Amino acid sequence: MDKKHRLSGFRALLEYHKTNSCHLEETDGSHRLWRELSAEAKLDYLTRDAAWYDVPFEEFAQAVRESIPNDVIQEAALRLAFRSGRQLHDLENLFPDDGRNESAPPLVERVNELLHAHSPEQEDDEVLNCEKLAALFKEMRADEAAAKREDAHGHGKQASRKTLDAKTGAAAVEKGKDKDIER
Repeated sequence: MDKKHRLSGFRALLEYHKTNSCHLEETDGSHRLWRELSAEAKLDYLTRDAAWYDVPFEEFAQAVRESIPNDVIQEAALRLAFRSGRQLHDLENLFPDDGRNESAPPLVERVNELLHAHSPEQEDDEVLNCEKLAALFKEMRADEAAAKREDAHGHGKQASRKTLDAKTGAAAVEKGKDKDIER
């Protein structure tokens, strides 16, 4: 989405909040109309919407000034920053201690590392599975080709028995012989 569409989307969402009769979640978990929300809740919605639409800071700041009285913006911003900082800290505490002495990389990088981490065992399993699958397909194609060749010569049933015998290492037993055991 280009910048023009992102800005218009952000503005449209702000107008929707202001004019709609939908209830939005307040910071305490209750639900209220936009006009009844606390400055902190409005600032939270505006911050999320700005991030969603990837708008420049200037557009975000202008929307905040239009939506929240100036005398409460600072208090709301401090509360939101404090709450966001605590949430980030709580998220970082969920990660295992990696033994780093220096400060940890940004949270996004740590999550990315975790999501894309592969153990050597997983890589071996993937390779083995691919190799086994390729061998199986090769074997199936060879069996099918052999059966077609034999069918062309009128020996389809015998070709199937030979294939089974070769795979199991035992001769095929027909029904009625050897105590009615079949395979």
